[in-house]
Amino acid sequence: MTARKELLLSAAVVVLFAFGPWISPLMHLDVSIVSGVLVIAIAVMSVNLLLGYTGLPAFGNAAYFGLGSYGAALSVKYFQVHFAEAIVIGTVAGLLGGLILAPFLLRRRGIYFGLLSIAFGQVFYFIAYRYTDVTGGEDGMQVPRPLFVLANAHATVSDFGFYYVALAFFVIAVIAFRTIVRSPFGRTLIAIRQNEPRVRYLGLNTDRFIFVALLIASTMAGLSGALSGLLINFAFPLQLDWHQSGYFVLSMILGGAGTVWGSLVGAFIYVIGNDIISTITSWWQIFLGALFVACVLFFPRGILGTLQALGRAPQAFGDDDVDANAAFDPNAAGEAGRGV
Repeated sequence: MTARKELLLSAAVVVLFAFGPWISPLMHLDVSIVSGVLVIAIAVMSVNLLLGYTGLPAFGNAAYFGLGSYGAALSVKYFQVHFAEAIVIGTVAGLLGGLILAPFLLRRRGIYFGLLSIAFGQVFYFIAYRYTDVTGGEDGMQVPRPLFVLANAHATVSDFGFYYVALAFFVIAVIAFRTIVRSPFGRTLIAIRQNEPRVRYLGLNTDRFIFVALLIASTMAGLSGALSGLLINFAFPLQLDWHQSGYFVLSMILGGAGTVWGSLVGAFIYVIGNDIISTITSWWQIFLGALFVACVLFFPRGILGTLQALGRAPQAFGDDDVDANAAFDPNAAGEAGRGV
């Protein structure tokens, strides 16, 4: 596919979401639900970078997500910062979390990386759970959405306005994500996933590449967490829990690991499915789990990845050079590993 067609398809998706506040009522959805899709998609991208492209089992990204949410909420509650400042502080909190955990994760691979990332995430979870005086403990902490301040102008951020803030950050995240994964740095991450020893034999320090990938992923997750906390005006310990990390991973696999737009597809199905099913039955988690199982069985490479393999999805929505979904296809993974 030519760059022009790819740009047109991507622009069409953005334009479609630009009319979200008018389309969502037709689907009987509140605009805040669609905002949640865009916000969660950014967190799913952070998992996609580590798991879909680098092959690292990122089962603890909720730690950075929760740090972003608490960073924004605590700054609003105790320092009365404005809207933009809260987003920046939450994003930096996620980045700092990555800087703290990266040295412990760098030399771990496979299941050990995944278990250690979960363990550190649970440490942050119990800190938020126990420090009741600061974080509100199990009940969480509710904060008002701060004002947006520009020069001497002050404005409240309504759900309508927040939607376009979330859309703007999502577009920026997609552009950054696409640029990263299609750069030499991103190609090296894919090579690390397929055959790390061979990359080391070529004289590249894979730990440095993984370190940078961890920082990028933690920053993206922190941004998503900050936006999420300001969207619902609430921060709570379960945002740091391993269950939340599991939802991110499932959404990534569902949409298509190693695809640029798969994170949006997975987040859309998860958030919308969660919202719709929970209004129908109190056993919504069982049905949502069954939905995930069915999708994994019938779309083993994710929705976009499977359609791409069948030749029905435009390359603009996938990886046009390397089958990044091979990480979830044993036969394809073996062939890719022998070819590096």
